[in-house]
Amino acid sequence: MIDEDDVSSRVPWSSAALGHSDLVRMYQQGPSILIGLLGAHNTGKTTFLAANYLQLLLGEKYETGEFCGSQTLGAWESIASWARINNENQLPSFPPHTPRGVERTPGLLHFGLKDINDVVKNIFLTDAPGEWYTRWAVTEDAVDAVGAKWTALHSDAFIIFADCEKLEGDERSTARRELRMIIERLGESVGLRPTLLVWAKSDKDPSDGIKRAIQRALESNIPHAREVEVTVAKPNSFIKALELILTEAWTPNFCLPITEPIMGNTPFLAYRGHHEKF
Repeated sequence: MIDEDDVSSRVPWSSAALGHSDLVRMYQQGPSILIGLLGAHNTGKTTFLAANYLQLLLGEKYETGEFCGSQTLGAWESIASWARINNENQLPSFPPHTPRGVERTPGLLHFGLKDINDVVKNIFLTDAPGEWYTRWAVTEDAVDAVGAKWTALHSDAFIIFADCEKLEGDERSTARRELRMIIERLGESVGLRPTLLVWAKSDKDPSDGIKRAIQRALESNIPHAREVEVTVAKPNSFIKALELILTEAWTPNFCLPITEPIMGNTPFLAYRGHHEKF
């Protein structure tokens, strides 16, 4: 009989946030997508992560698939725990600021989605301090912005966060400048990768002038980007926002649709059916 005390083994995961090597390993296991969350300090990135995780625990689903597990449950729980009432009657609060470290790549949170064909897709989301992106927006090759540059280079899709509370308050000038610079920097390398601008804390109401200025910057630098509003007053808005970027990223429009030219000099070849207009 084997003594259980003498048996030890290691599992290939710790449930903590993943790193670059984990990403490489899991990308080889099946369909995967990395979504970069970009935004200055305290713009709602970590709250966005926590809100999506809590909604999944409540049974919410994405159109692209149903939650079927995660290799970073410990990391998810460490974020979501702040939104719960614990045994010490601690009141729910927003997750704390992601600490600014010396890592060269962001922490990665993971969950799997199983589609209607039972195909499991890996979803990875970055969890990085906003200071990285503010610094990267100023100097792309800054030593303390390596993680932000890595995110911009390797992500399959992006979510940019606009903090409506800051844009409405006394810090609105700084918030607008930081956001515009991040949009401009990302615009240099984004290409056609799906991008979503999230108006976080949308229960606040920045002036029309500020919103239009940000929308103009988005239109000039990332014209294909879409916009969506999220607020904790409508928890499902977080699911809808992530669902939007997932749908665009999984079904990319690789090329323009093929259309046959109408040849006006030959009536027979110009005919396209009775439902077409000439």
